[in-house]
Amino acid sequence: MKYLVVSLALLILSGCSNIYTKPHEGVENAKLRLASIPSNNNFVHEPKAKSCIYGNGDAQITILGSKANLFRSLDRNGVPLYNSEISDSHQNEVYVPAGTEFSFQFNSVGFAGFSPGVYDPKYGAMYAWCRKIVTFTPEPNGNYEALFDFVELPSGKETCDVTLFEITKNNQGDYVKSESQDYNVVDRYCGS
Repeated sequence: MKYLVVSLALLILSGCSNIYTKPHEGVENAKLRLASIPSNNNFVHEPKAKSCIYGNGDAQITILGSKANLFRSLDRNGVPLYNSEISDSHQNEVYVPAGTEFSFQFNSVGFAGFSPGVYDPKYGAMYAWCRKIVTFTPEPNGNYEALFDFVELPSGKETCDVTLFEITKNNQGDYVKSESQDYNVVDRYCGS
């Protein structure tokens, strides 16, 4: 019986890891902290397309929010300037290949009518999704943070947005965070 329990636990835990929890072999790596401020659930995936949003995307990178600890433990790989004001379940650190363009897609789910987003009949009438794709080229050994948050539009409505930060050392040797000058955020859905 013990053998069965241990085997099942290993099977479950091994299914929870993905290619982003460890450095990628054969290429230079960068570190990326994925963070979300809203208290809902946010699923981060590889996008199916880089130019438009098509569903939830492909391979899952991480889950942020209340479901994060239910599905897997959160990873910390040493990205500097950890924000202790954001819940631990809303921050996860991953390794991404450096020197080549990399894209990821935030998929935030909320309740239709209570949070911004696009109604998706595939997931039922109660849910609205707010999705953004971020594309950038990480520098080797670079440290980054992508912060997902809701912002108010000039019309007064809310939408989700992502800001990408670079974390570098200043002349005094202290880490500083500044918005990256070279990234792209896509919010157009395929077919729209």
